[in-house]
Amino acid sequence: MRVAIIGAGISGLALAYYLQKLGIPYDLFEAGERVGGNIQTIQESGYLLELGPNSLQSTPELQALIRELKLEQEVVPTAQAGNHRYILRDGSYEKLPTNPFSLLSNNFFSWKTKLRILKEKDVPPADIDYETITQFFERRFGPGVIDYVVNPYISGVYGGDPEKLLIHKAFPMLKEMETRYGSVLKGLMHHKSVHLTHENISFANGMQTLPEAIADKLISLHTGHRVEMITRNQGKYIISCSTTGDHDNEEYTMLVLALPALPAADLLHYTFPGMAAALQNIHYPPMAIVHSVYNRRDVSHDLDGFGALHPKAECPFTVGSIWSSSLFDGRCRPHEVLVTSFVGGAQYEENALTDKDKLLDCVHKELAEKYGITTDKPVFQHMHFMEHSIPQYDMYIEDAHEMAKQLEQDGLFIAANWQAGVSVPSCIRHAKELAHKINLKRPTPSIAE
Repeated sequence: MRVAIIGAGISGLALAYYLQKLGIPYDLFEAGERVGGNIQTIQESGYLLELGPNSLQSTPELQALIRELKLEQEVVPTAQAGNHRYILRDGSYEKLPTNPFSLLSNNFFSWKTKLRILKEKDVPPADIDYETITQFFERRFGPGVIDYVVNPYISGVYGGDPEKLLIHKAFPMLKEMETRYGSVLKGLMHHKSVHLTHENISFANGMQTLPEAIADKLISLHTGHRVEMITRNQGKYIISCSTTGDHDNEEYTMLVLALPALPAADLLHYTFPGMAAALQNIHYPPMAIVHSVYNRRDVSHDLDGFGALHPKAECPFTVGSIWSSSLFDGRCRPHEVLVTSFVGGAQYEENALTDKDKLLDCVHKELAEKYGITTDKPVFQHMHFMEHSIPQYDMYIEDAHEMAKQLEQDGLFIAANWQAGVSVPSCIRHAKELAHKINLKRPTPSIAE
């Protein structure tokens, strides 16, 4: 048995790593020379800039992987300020409570909304086809929680629109709580560790440390190998690469696509046209990531926190910002601050498509207004544009998920964030589970062998 993996983002890398630990032969193909996919760190003009995820939620799977890779000394936890997160409300920032129950004990909600939240325990469970996040929260908690909690959170995490994302896809745990306990609040009481904020980490030299460390352990990683065609013959997969090599005629028992939906669709047109069509319907909204550096003396806001989210009700230009220099040392000079802003996503697509110079100016003007910045322009500004950012877990992704399950019978598997979940830890957990699933399909040696 031999497994072909296409795509050396974090999912493909993690899967190859876990297969290698299990002693399963594989080949991991990556079109470019760099690994990590959307995880990318650059150094420019003395600044450390993240062009993808800025930090990782610390999960058991991630912690174990870091230990195995011997990266403990490279890990940098977020500063104490990272426990504070803010929401823009009526033009100014309010601190977001750290757990769901503290929302009821402060002034974040009106008494009317608080009473409606408490009545959630009396709302009967319902099984509604294609129920969106907005519909779910309005049904269980009332409309008062939507504009200033649900909307900015979904926009910040998924780059999404809660009126389109499906609750059972984006937040299966909440739907399970309703089904199992009859109430989300009752479910939360059984899971007292649930918080609105989580312990996050990065690495001294940036997020790209993790994928590069995994790649260094792999014995069958082939960068610069763009797969152009997949064919199938007598149940085996044959990979054709743009770079001629020893793998062109190799037959693989199983194939894993660790790719975004659109590149995966391009490779499946000939072999699995139905799946290719389903993948083309998955939406990835555009997003621009803007890094802005200012002298500390020119910024009146203390930036004492993880960052701030901007509800759509406030009519903002950016989705929100991460206060990068407040979280991790070494991102900029000691007398400066670095703010990472996000423009676009499903609710602000037109903003991400703004002319670059105008977009950068709009970001600066919004930061200047909200943070009390007195200078006319940043000391440094950098923009990274993602034409396809985060896959949207809306009704159009359902067909792809269902077909992916069916195609496992044909030895075709998926290891990608459009199936595993959009976070890096989710992709790592999914890759580990998939490696063990593949291992179960390994033929058992006969006694004669």
